[in-house]
Amino acid sequence: MDCKSQFRMGPEHLSKGCIMGLQFILRAPSAARVILLAGAFFVSGQLVRAQVVVRGVLYDDANGARLRGTVMLVDPSTDAPIVHTTTDSLGQFNLKTTSGVFQIAAVRPGYTSVLSAPVKAQNGEQFTVNIPIAAVGDPQHRIAVVGHVKPTAPAAQDANQQVADGMSPADADRFRARKTLGTGLQYGRKDFEKLSVTTLGEFLQSIPGLSVRDPSSTSSIQTTRASTLPAGLAPRGTPVCHMGWFLDGHRMDLPGRADPVTDGLGSLQLDGISAIEVFRGLSEMPPEFAEPDLRCGAVAIWTRRE
Repeated sequence: MDCKSQFRMGPEHLSKGCIMGLQFILRAPSAARVILLAGAFFVSGQLVRAQVVVRGVLYDDANGARLRGTVMLVDPSTDAPIVHTTTDSLGQFNLKTTSGVFQIAAVRPGYTSVLSAPVKAQNGEQFTVNIPIAAVGDPQHRIAVVGHVKPTAPAAQDANQQVADGMSPADADRFRARKTLGTGLQYGRKDFEKLSVTTLGEFLQSIPGLSVRDPSSTSSIQTTRASTLPAGLAPRGTPVCHMGWFLDGHRMDLPGRADPVTDGLGSLQLDGISAIEVFRGLSEMPPEFAEPDLRCGAVAIWTRRE
């Protein structure tokens, strides 16, 4: 059966020969990018066993555009897909499996498929991967591991739990992961105490790369880096430097227009805030906050839950 027929039947029917357009070796993460987390955690009092998680983005190697396509983990010993998924409109995907060896593959009609070298992983490990795929020939870039989380003893997790004071354990884990990977700027209670300010807007005045005309109004806050972004790159009908505002992981701003609730976030008292994250443009936006209209960045606010 030819590869086109296999693809039409579904990703689970693809043989390794059809998946592999070229063998790409995963780039090993540097020591600075390794994050220590526990291999198991508690949710609502129940022990949840960690799995191997592979998440990331599928993109066009020629222009960087994020693509819809199929990403899968393949068993090297049988050539059979272990698990597969379709990326969303932003090219994002999230796959889970158990301890073992697998290869990361991606396919899209009209593009050359790609396949990584075998990866050995244990439960609790998490990989964040960028997958390039080319419409003509083979991609010039390699499949790249841009984030790698390794499991460690629960005691180490407990010791780190205070890094983001007042946040839920899950939010704190993700906050620390972004901070370790250098995705944006992260600030916690100790950072707030260094300055003689009381509100969110006043604190944001100290952040490099931000322009704050009125600390009480979020509509006056912009990224200085994005101020030169050509108008043609912004979504039609939205300001060139429109920023997103997230409160405890939920987007608050209304794309394309101001609203008094979002505008008033600048007056939030720092006493009620656990942590702040600032993403000064599209290049700093992590997948969980990335949305098409937020090319000029975003601010994520995490309130204290004590």
